[in-house]
Amino acid sequence: MLSGPYYPRSFTILVIIAMGVLIVPLASGLINAVHILQGVVDTQRQFTRNSLAITRDVRQIVESVNQFQRAAGQYHLLQDAEFGPALRSSFEELQDHLARLDTLLVDPTSSTTLAALQTRSRTLYRDLQPGEFLGSERFRALEPSFDLLHASARTLLVQADTAVQHELQALEETVQSTRQRLIVLALALIPLTLLLAAVFSWMINRPIKQLKASIQQLGRADLGPLPAISGPQDIVELGREIDWLRQRLQLLEEQKLRFLRHVSHELKTPLASLREGVALLNDELAGSLNIRQRSIVGIMDSGSRDLQKRIEDLIRYSGMIRDASLPPATPQDLAEVLAGVLARQRLALEARGIEVEAQLAIATVHCDRSQLETVLDNLLSNAVKFSPRGGHILVNSEPADGAVIVSVCDQGEGIPEAERNRVFEPFFQGARQPVSTVKGSGLGLSIVRESLLAAGGTAEVVDCPPWSTCIRLTWPLPQ
Repeated sequence: MLSGPYYPRSFTILVIIAMGVLIVPLASGLINAVHILQGVVDTQRQFTRNSLAITRDVRQIVESVNQFQRAAGQYHLLQDAEFGPALRSSFEELQDHLARLDTLLVDPTSSTTLAALQTRSRTLYRDLQPGEFLGSERFRALEPSFDLLHASARTLLVQADTAVQHELQALEETVQSTRQRLIVLALALIPLTLLLAAVFSWMINRPIKQLKASIQQLGRADLGPLPAISGPQDIVELGREIDWLRQRLQLLEEQKLRFLRHVSHELKTPLASLREGVALLNDELAGSLNIRQRSIVGIMDSGSRDLQKRIEDLIRYSGMIRDASLPPATPQDLAEVLAGVLARQRLALEARGIEVEAQLAIATVHCDRSQLETVLDNLLSNAVKFSPRGGHILVNSEPADGAVIVSVCDQGEGIPEAERNRVFEPFFQGARQPVSTVKGSGLGLSIVRESLLAAGGTAEVVDCPPWSTCIRLTWPLPQ
């Protein structure tokens, strides 16, 4: 279990790298969006400043032309030298406005009109500049020039408004283009971020799923080799610890089975001698027995038989754990097998006055006959043990999706909800035990479960009113 070349040494570092890589495109997109928006804001600010300056200067040009004409009329018509500085000042003010506007208006039409204004104002000033007073007739002869100057100023005002409108339209187009760029940027970042998130999610979830599969394998009591785990070094180390746990469980399981085999075989020899001695006493080979002695021999015979059954359960269970394979499944007549099992249970059934009802909608089960007999024998033994005197037991079979369901139900005290998942564990004894019976080994239902698992089926405790306890077995149909 080695870490892949694309994994860091630590799972924490992997998570930090994943978060960092996911933040990079989002942060770059955010920075780019801020940069684009800042450019739009700067453009809008510059447009606002220029449009206000153009509007102000153009209107001031119109006013300056009026002042220039008024100052010229005061100087030449009144022929007062004191108005000379006012004439010169109004002309210079007009030139200043024209010069400032020359840097703001860049469209050809406005630039041409502005140039014409500059030329006409300078030409007109050469004729009106302070020095020699002009008479009324000569001054009125310049009125067409003043009219052209006024017309050019008004034309410039209209053209400036048009230029501002064009700039506003260009700004709106820039805003629209910026919006589209931001949308494209967002649409590009979303799949990129999702792709990166999917890649890192796969990298993070992959070792976790591998660990989960290993734990589930141990939970199924499958102690075979675990699947390889690839990922950060600490996850790989955790996988090694789980594999160590598997090996430890495998060793403990082998020790337990070895112990069961040894104990069961060690008990068989003295038990055989005990059974033989009880049989000899029962046959009165050692002398005749009175009624009390015969009762004691009967108790000894019953106890030896119970002990033999427990030893056989131990041997059978250890054998099933060691070799879970079964002979090939063959069709078995369920009614015939059930009748044989009931014949062996007849004395116990008659002693407690228990009746067994069979409702076999499916008459054939594909399985090994000896396993079917063992399963039914254990389930019926449990049902007889926990049923009240004069009670009923139901054995039911019905079809399912690709399987046959066999249920054994009784009228005992039932199995508590908290114990339903544990009753199939070996040696488990439930809290509700009959008072009048000898305590069992706790292997009966374990043998049932192992038999069903080996056949590819399941065994579970289900609710089936009005029956208090119902064990449902599922045998798969042959493919």
